[in-house]
Parts: sequence; structure tokens; C-alpha cells
Amino acid sequence: MRSAPGRTVLQRYETARSSLDLGTAAAPVRPGSRVGYVPSAALIVRTSALRALGGFDERMRFGEDVDLVWRLAAAGGQIRYEPTATVRHTPRPRWRDWARQRFDYGTSAAPLALRHGPAVAPVRVSVWSALAWAALAAGRPLPALIVAGSTTALLPGKLRATGVPAAEALRLASMGHWGAGRALADAVTRTWWPVALPLLATGRTGRLLLAAAYGRHVTDWLRTRPPVGLPHWVAARAMDDFAYGAGVWRGALRDRTLVPLLPDLADWPGRNGILNDQGGPTT
Repeated sequence: MRSAPGRTVLQRYETARSSLDLGTAAAPVRPGSRVGYVPSAALIVRTSALRALGGFDERMRFGEDVDLVWRLAAAGGQIRYEPTATVRHTPRPRWRDWARQRFDYGTSAAPLALRHGPAVAPVRVSVWSALAWAALAAGRPLPALIVAGSTTALLPGKLRATGVPAAEALRLASMGHWGAGRALADAVTRTWWPVALPLLATGRTGRLLLAAAYGRHVTDWLRTRPPVGLPHWVAARAMDDFAYGAGVWRGALRDRTLVPLLPDLADWPGRNGILNDQGGPTT
């Protein structure tokens, strides 16, 4: 799903980063994977499967397509994202309407949490990566280095029985900690921003981490060269995250649940979990 090309900054931003565009790589679809859902704006489903599930949950104003896909996955259905099928979609014409749409999307996290539990977690990282980055954010670089270094050093022994060479295990562990940092940066600036931004902004290390978190928008711009100037790109990305995150908190308060705000913390990867669906390690 791609936004129809246009001339305004908003239209050009949507062309490059539509919330309905899930990337250029085909992938299986299931909760927690690289492609966790597919939008119903471009969805083909067997009639028999749709009838067996009772169709869309009409009580849901937003997120009903995510709920349907997750119920299909839970029922054993095979779901696949196919990027070669392109559907043009006209975005909201005004920034205010666009931000409201993002806010509304965020409110769907709470109803989805009540139905699917931690599948809606804003981030999935290992306990060890979370501890290392939390220590760094608290201005404790030495404990952060100890946690990250020790878990990295222990992984080769953990994976020896699987036949993974020690050098490769060390590379996987390092990539895992780095990937976890980016995932946590996404959560900090998106779902957790109402709490995380004020807390991190009070210390020098926290401000540096915030700068790095928002700096990833700059690196994304340099890597993809979207048809939007860098200042507009960074501002739109920040507004996108702010609106969605505010919606998540609104839904959580309305439905009295913390589930859509909580991380999904995993332990060491098992024999079948050395790599996650994004091609990176689960540590």
C-alpha cells in the first residue's frame, strides 16, 4: 500500500512513509515478526477462513484489520505480505487531519491488548539488552558495559551446541544489543514519549541518548533520500510519533490497561530463536 504521489510536503512525506506501506521485502505475517499485520485496505482472504472467524470485530473502530489478521494467525492460517501488489491511497489533505488519524490508530493498541495481550508490546528486546541500555540512560556507563560485555562473551558457549562459530555468536550478540538500542529508541520517541522525554531530558547522558534517538531520522533520510527536505522529514517523523503515542496512552487510560505500554522482555535465544524475523539476533 502506497500513498498517491502529490506536491505538498505532507503528500510527499506520505509517499515515502505511509503507515500502510510495510516495506519492500515479502515476509510471513504474524504478531511480533518483522511484518506483524497487513492492512485491510489491500487484503485478500479466503471466504471460508473469514466466515470461520466471524469476519471483522465490528465493535472496534480502529485496529479491526490487525485483530482479524492476528485471529487468522492464531487459527493456524498462513498470511503473507506481498509488496509487489501496489495500491495507491490518497492521504489526509491537512496536517491536523493526518495527526488525528495517527492518534486514532494509536488508540487501537488498548483494545488489541485486551484481545491479544503482549502482541501489542511497543518493543521486544532481551532482559539483558534492556538492562544495559537502561543503565546507560541512567548515566551508569560502566554497569551498562559490564552487562552488555558479559552477555556478549557468554553467548558463544550458549550457542556452541547449535554449531554456531564463536566469532559469529559474538557478532550476533553485538548486533542484538545494537538492534535493541534502536528498538528502544523507537519506543522512547513513539509510545513512551510522554514519560521518557521528560525523564531523559533531565540528565546529560539522557539528552545525548535523545539526540541519538532523533538522529536516526537523519540517518534514515540520508539512506533513503525521500522526496522531502531534511527539516520537514524530521519534523514529520516526530509529529507522527507524538500523535500515535498520545493515542496509545489515551486508549490505555480509557480501557484501564497498561499492556500496550509494557515491553516484551525475552531471555537468551533458544536453539530455534537465534535469529529473529528481522534477520538480527534476539539478544
